[in-house]
Amino acid sequence: MEHRYDPTSTNHELVLMGVVPDDKDDGEAGRDDLFGETPDAPIDVGDGPERVQPDANGEPGGAAATASTTKSTGRKRKSTSPVWEDMDEIFETVNGVQVRVAARCHYCKKELSARSSGGTGHLSRHAEKCKLRHGIGRAGHQSMLRFNADGTVINWEYSADVARVQLCRLIARLDLPLCFGESEAFVVYIKTAHNPRHVNVSRQTTTRDIEKYFKEQHAKLAERLKSVSCVALTSDIWSGNAKEDYLSVVVHFINSDWELEKRILAMRLIDCSHSGSNIAERISTVLGEYGLTDKVFSITLDNASSNTTAMDTLKPLLSGYVGPLLMHQRCGCHIINLFVKSAFDVLKSYLDDFRTAISFLNSSNQRIAAYKSFCIAMSVRPHKFGLDMDVKWNSTYLMLKHLISYKSTFDVFIQTHYPQRKEGALLTNDHWYVGEKILEFLERFYDSTVVTSGTGNSGLANAPGLGANPMNLSSNPSLLSRRTSASALLHAASTNAGIAGTELSSYLDSDTVQKFNDDFDILDWWRDRKITYPVLSILAKDILSVPVSTVSSESAFSLVSRVIEERRRRLAPSMVEMLSLVKDWEEADARTQHTAENKATLEAFEDMFFDGDQI
Repeated sequence: MEHRYDPTSTNHELVLMGVVPDDKDDGEAGRDDLFGETPDAPIDVGDGPERVQPDANGEPGGAAATASTTKSTGRKRKSTSPVWEDMDEIFETVNGVQVRVAARCHYCKKELSARSSGGTGHLSRHAEKCKLRHGIGRAGHQSMLRFNADGTVINWEYSADVARVQLCRLIARLDLPLCFGESEAFVVYIKTAHNPRHVNVSRQTTTRDIEKYFKEQHAKLAERLKSVSCVALTSDIWSGNAKEDYLSVVVHFINSDWELEKRILAMRLIDCSHSGSNIAERISTVLGEYGLTDKVFSITLDNASSNTTAMDTLKPLLSGYVGPLLMHQRCGCHIINLFVKSAFDVLKSYLDDFRTAISFLNSSNQRIAAYKSFCIAMSVRPHKFGLDMDVKWNSTYLMLKHLISYKSTFDVFIQTHYPQRKEGALLTNDHWYVGEKILEFLERFYDSTVVTSGTGNSGLANAPGLGANPMNLSSNPSLLSRRTSASALLHAASTNAGIAGTELSSYLDSDTVQKFNDDFDILDWWRDRKITYPVLSILAKDILSVPVSTVSSESAFSLVSRVIEERRRRLAPSMVEMLSLVKDWEEADARTQHTAENKATLEAFEDMFFDGDQI
């Protein structure tokens, strides 16, 4: 049957939208089957208040209402779709009954088909697009412009869902309590200074949001690690509460841009004995969750006997990449800390005398003022001195470094103001001689620890014997020899011995790097030559991803074990893990991992001058 459409009818609008209306006879038949053959009037679906169009004289009724039939007596209901916040309904009176036939957009004033028997999906889509074109937010308010880091500008509007996600990130990064979102001070600050439409977030909601966000980021990290050819691991035990300790598993890898990265994979509760079998079981479980079992190049652990036992269990499981030869690495920072701790035990009396002298100066404001005046008289900028921390040996290094720099003024002031003792002066020439030797001793370990605990490419440039001269490693027999170990690894990694031999010979015959500085990056060097040395560059990429230490830089100078913060000990183990991992992942994306604490310690000793009237 040929359809003929009236261009003034609502069916014509449906045709223009690509929707073919039912044939009239088919529609009539379907209506008769459903409602019977008696009613001829349109059905009132009750989706809006009854509206009567006025006639030419302004009275109710009019030409459109002349053909009156029996009205539906069904109960009318209000339109509940949110689309009517952006649309006006247009009705026609047919046989005495008002029927919605169209809708008018608030923003562009365009009329769209909106019969009562149809849906509102096309109206919602039009309203969303129209609001974007007119810069209107979802709540009907004028939106704001946001400038992105790349210079682009987009419309911004408040979203409670986005606010909740960002609150989770804030809580994790700043170690805030889970109830922070519902605290009165925070809510007042946000509503007063930023957004009066802010929706409060309860502790329970934040807990669920953190779990959801963690799962999303966990899946993203697992997907990203699929593209990594090999990884290096570190693991350590953090002390918790009531013997509830945590085993951390950290992955180190070099990304496609030849940048060294680090991510904490897990912080698992280990409430049983710290035996090798328990440690191995948790590490293998974590690797299975991320699909890294056949990608492990090495695992760096401290020198505990249980870790050696754990590696005996893990080596057969994780030797699929390069075999067990290089699998187990010893923690360099742990060894350095043992050296330093032993030295402090021998030199404790000298260090205690320096601490006593600093405490004597700082214990009186009058004494500080007198020292300040003395320094000014000696044409020396007055400097304050802080005490070190028992568990942070880098603070002892920094204390001695600044104290010895001001030996001339500090020694004279202490000699003239400190009460006389039977044993003699508090600080003697022997003290200053030993102090200088301790400083020289600690300086070497301090620089080495900064390098070995770094998480970025810059640490590789200063690594002893690695970054300084990447093509002349044979001068130090304790490091990787390019003529022995490199050739052995090359043979193991390449199936084409002829090509590998040619590449290795070309590398050994090339010129060495003669000039380098603190900005030298060995990974950049290999990246720029990955076409020249395709196999060797892969070997270098794998080897240079191996960390020398199991600890991050904020714990590298600690003489005690890593400890879970007191505020985190009250949380469930699963929440401790989620918050710890989210914090690390967020800081890794921002390239700010493990910088705050060491900077704070360094600045505490660097910026200690008496300026102005400060006492």
